[in-house]
Amino acid sequence: MFRRLSIFAALAAVLGVPFALRHEGVEVLPDAVQLVVLSPHNAAIQEEYEHGFREWYRARHGRLVEIDWRNVGGTSEIIRFIDSAFDARSAAGPAGIGVDLLFGGGQYDHDRQAGKGHTVPCGVRERHPDWLGEDVIPRTASGELLRDAEDRWYGCCLSSFGICYNEDVLKTRGIAVTPRRWADLADPRFFRQIALADPTKSGSITKAFEMLIQEQMAEELRARGKEADAADETDLAAGWARALALIRRIAGNARYFTDSASKVPLDVAQGNAAAGMCIDFYGRFQSETVLRDEGSTRMQYVTPDGGSSISADPISLLRGAPHAALAREFIDFALSLDGQKLWNYRVGEPGGPVRYALRRLPVRKDMYTPAHREHMSDSQVYPYEQARAFTYRPQWTARLFGLTRALIRAMCMDPHDELVQAWRAILKAGGPDACPAAMRAFTALPPDAAYAATGETTSRMRDTLGQVRLVRDWVLFFRAHYRQAGEIAESASAVRPWRDRRGMRRAE
Repeated sequence: MFRRLSIFAALAAVLGVPFALRHEGVEVLPDAVQLVVLSPHNAAIQEEYEHGFREWYRARHGRLVEIDWRNVGGTSEIIRFIDSAFDARSAAGPAGIGVDLLFGGGQYDHDRQAGKGHTVPCGVRERHPDWLGEDVIPRTASGELLRDAEDRWYGCCLSSFGICYNEDVLKTRGIAVTPRRWADLADPRFFRQIALADPTKSGSITKAFEMLIQEQMAEELRARGKEADAADETDLAAGWARALALIRRIAGNARYFTDSASKVPLDVAQGNAAAGMCIDFYGRFQSETVLRDEGSTRMQYVTPDGGSSISADPISLLRGAPHAALAREFIDFALSLDGQKLWNYRVGEPGGPVRYALRRLPVRKDMYTPAHREHMSDSQVYPYEQARAFTYRPQWTARLFGLTRALIRAMCMDPHDELVQAWRAILKAGGPDACPAAMRAFTALPPDAAYAATGETTSRMRDTLGQVRLVRDWVLFFRAHYRQAGEIAESASAVRPWRDRRGMRRAE
């Protein structure tokens, strides 16, 4: 009886959540059809896409449409909601969860939802086979999938990952060279000036860290004189350790880890941080906002050369969608030229956004023609050309996506105070080159976090209790080693009192 009551309670909660998560102030017009959408996209994207689809749909059907955007949080929170909602629904059969579409987020999460049966084929390949070719929406780019072979998700726009920075803050801190590579964020002059987001709350920032890891693996191979296709386990293990060491140096420079990835470029724009890691459109959108509101160009974004692939932000049709036919039309709109113009056309251009320049890059190759470029905000950005400078190799790190999230939290976030204190001591003692023993402690890895052990560790993480214990043990390991690193560095500093520390005083 208790088990049955628990199931009914969970089901009732799931049924009630969609109503609780409705946009405040949503008023559905009596003759309007409605679409229910889960999306991590910001309010600007939601507003422009709702307006664009409403006009597009009315021109074809003569009817009004309203979109009910469900506010759950970022991609990670949305995925947790979908998983738990479908799990609760399983007691009642194959019904849906009262939501039509998942719009936005990364390819990784859409692919996993498809594998779980939470999303279903949407029919684009039957309705628009002419869109699914190399000249329009290619299957892959820079090693990333842009659409699902089984018609369950399609990339709508392209994302890359990089660095946002504030030119005024850089000048104030005497940093003459702007950051262009991931490793630049580990510069001691950025001490306590880097803004980072929590990868356990953001799929996009996890992907950014994965880009950094793959870049460092590739650099390790080049240092060893090897081609990527010839990489063996030893090479990748060295690249993995090299990348995690760099991440810790960057985290040592961090002011914070925020729950909201969009906060990073906002704080950088306001001068609360000198630089940060972000997805490209957050950086470009914030630079557009500062330019529009203040006429200032202080906020800039750069994708590191050879430091990021281009990946897709997809759209998927959820199983049991209550308004499936309307949802398919929204997918068609999002992938059509009309929908694609919204991503990067300037405000007020024919077919462009009404209020906000979204500063995102369309997935369709036929949008990158001179005729379209003259209307685009980022007319000089060539994503498919950029893709040639970086090849994402899923066999290296894709299986470690979840592990990477947990490891960065245990390595950089939970012991952040100890990490920063150790990094401060190392910098005061002359920097990493002057403190090899301290750096060995600082960059040490527990055996089950080494690359060779990640397969078994990933399997252990599938058990919730096992994952909690594993992360706890990692946190204890890193805290102890950061304290050790700090003590070694302080000892080294004490015996070298003549060392010039002016650079460290500027960093503090």
